Amino acid sequence: MTVAMPGRLPAAKRSDGGLKGAVASEWTKFWSVRGTMWTLLAGTALLLGGVALAAISTRSQHEDGTTDAFTSSAPFVGATAVAFLAQWAVAVLGVMVITSEYSTGTIRATTQWVPNRGRVLLAKVLLLVPVLFVLGLVFGGAALILSDIGLGEYGEPYTDAAAYDTVIGIALYMPMLGVFALGLGTLLRNVAGAISVLFVILLIVPILLPGLNLGAIADYLPGDAGANLMRASTGEPYGQAVGGLIMLGWTLASIYAGYVTLRSKDA
Repeated sequence: MTVAMPGRLPAAKRSDGGLKGAVASEWTKFWSVRGTMWTLLAGTALLLGGVALAAISTRSQHEDGTTDAFTSSAPFVGATAVAFLAQWAVAVLGVMVITSEYSTGTIRATTQWVPNRGRVLLAKVLLLVPVLFVLGLVFGGAALILSDIGLGEYGEPYTDAAAYDTVIGIALYMPMLGVFALGLGTLLRNVAGAISVLFVILLIVPILLPGLNLGAIADYLPGDAGANLMRASTGEPYGQAVGGLIMLGWTLASIYAGYVTLRSKDA
C-alpha cells in the first residue's frame, strides 16, 4: 500500500513589522543608548547656564550704572539662551540618531530588517518630532520662568501672547532642527563632519556674512530663521510665521537630501 506523503506546509509569512515596527525599534534604540540622556542633560545645563548668564549680565549692568545698560523681556532672553546654547544638544541628538549606526556598523542590521530605506528614515523622523516637540515645550517654559526670575525688576514687561508665542516657537523649532540635523547626518554619515557643518551653517556663516555686506542672505539661513521663530519677532526682516516656514523649507530639503543618499548608497 502506498502512503501519500503530506505536502510541504506553507512557509510562515514573514513581516518586518511595517512602519509601526520600525518606529518601535527606533524608540528602543534611542532610549537604550546612554548618549541620549547625557545629551539631554547637557542641553538642560546649557539652557540653565545661558539664562543665568543673560540675567546676571543685565542685572549687573543696571546695578553698576553702566551707560549702555539695557533691559530685556523674559521671552527674549529665554529664546536667546536656547538659540545660542541649548539648541546644540538638539542638533547633536538629530545627528547621532543616524551617524551612531554608521560608526558602529549597526546600520547594516537596520537596513536588513527594514529594507525600505525611506521607511528607515521616516521612522527616525517620527521618533524625533514628538520627542523634540515635548522637549521644546519644557525648554521654552523653563527658559521663560527662569528668565523672569533672573531678570527681576530689570526685565521688560511682556504680554501673555508674547510668552505663548515664544514657548510654542521653541517647541516648533526643536523638532525642525533635529530633523534638519538628521538629514545632514544621513547625507554625511559622520558625526564630526555633520556637527561641524551644522556649526558653520547655524553660527559661523551668519556672523561672517554681514561683514561682507551680505547680511540679507544670513537672514534666510536656518539659524536666523529659527531665532525669529523662537523670539516671536514681528519686526525686521520678517515675523515668526515666515521664520517657521523658512526653517521648515531647510528641514525638508535636508531630509530629502539624506533620503536620496540613503537610497542610492550601500549601508
